Amino acid sequence: MVIGAWIFQALEGRHLKDMKAAQLHRIDVSVEKYIDRIWDLTHSKKYQKIGRSELKEIFRRDSKEQFYKYVDTVFTAHLKYRHGYDTNAPCWDFITSFFFTATMLTSIGYGYVAPSTFSGRLFGVIYCLIGIPLTLVTVANIAKFISECAFLIHYNCWKKLTTWRDRRKEFTTHDLRPIFSGNDDEQELLDKVKLVRFPPVILFLIVFLYGLFGSYIIQKKEHWTYTESVYFTFISILTINTIQLNRPYEIEVNKYYWMQVSVIIARDSKTCW
Repeated sequence: MVIGAWIFQALEGRHLKDMKAAQLHRIDVSVEKYIDRIWDLTHSKKYQKIGRSELKEIFRRDSKEQFYKYVDTVFTAHLKYRHGYDTNAPCWDFITSFFFTATMLTSIGYGYVAPSTFSGRLFGVIYCLIGIPLTLVTVANIAKFISECAFLIHYNCWKKLTTWRDRRKEFTTHDLRPIFSGNDDEQELLDKVKLVRFPPVILFLIVFLYGLFGSYIIQKKEHWTYTESVYFTFISILTINTIQLNRPYEIEVNKYYWMQVSVIIARDSKTCW
């Protein structure tokens, strides 16, 4: 991801800055033309003796064309550079590039920045073709580890509960030797896991509660409603990518690193079952 972030930054960083500067220049030129048009109308001799209300209508009519051109210029600039023109708007620095590669490889894809050059888009396709399978293998291994830990914890709790029940009944049972050992291969471990049934409802409940907890944190940090936070969290976990809650500049990329980690953990937990 670090190498990918550097490459994306090199391919897209300068282009985005140049495009932003060009669009700002176009807006400034359009503003100047509109202001000059208003100035010419206000200092025209033929309008000096006209009443105020009539003068407003004349100015509105005669400056309409230039005003529409100004609006079109601003709208076009917004379409080309959709992240806004404030100083804290997202740009292709290393942090944003690294965040972009992380969301792209995990197939979450929030889309605050996106490649706009041919070379950047081509590299993105090749990068995903190689990186996503590697990410899936990593996620599968993490999910396997979480699943094994969950089953072992459940088994130990089940063993202690069984021992406690036997003692209460004053009934001596055979020694409960460990079911799992370090020498077991994967298939033997899976066969033994069947002896201890881990309720899927419990695992689903854990993932659900984890999502609710993450939603609470997002609500506090981003000043969203709890419903919006829950929607954002579970849409991210499920990678449906229909999120439309990114209010301008309300979300900073730096705040999303812990959210990215929490979503990945939740997805790994979801993969377990």
